[in-house]
Amino acid sequence: MKVGRNDPCTCGSGRKFKHCCERARAEGKGDWSQYALWALALAFGLGIGGLVYGVARAPDDGRVWSAEHGHWHNADGTEIAAGARAAGTLTPQPPGPAPEGKVWSAEHGHWHDAVTGEASPE
Repeated sequence: MKVGRNDPCTCGSGRKFKHCCERARAEGKGDWSQYALWALALAFGLGIGGLVYGVARAPDDGRVWSAEHGHWHNADGTEIAAGARAAGTLTPQPPGPAPEGKVWSAEHGHWHDAVTGEASPE
């Protein structure tokens, strides 16, 4: 349906069409939908490009990223401690008795809750 010049503008400004979008169209302005479409296409392309770049740059040393744990694992599923990756060793348990209800994780280099296995803030 065609909008009349004296009808309310379809953009919702409350102004008459002839004083709003009709004037902008006549001046070559106003229809931003084509620019919005190009911007969305560009953003989508950059997102896909970033994903491809991230996959292409994945380390080739037998590690895989664990989104569940938020760190790298060995390809066989065992975990890598931050210090173990560089030194090739596991982090030894600190001297003294374990805190009550805690177990040492040599792979992570910190205490975990003995029941749930969650990392403790210590």
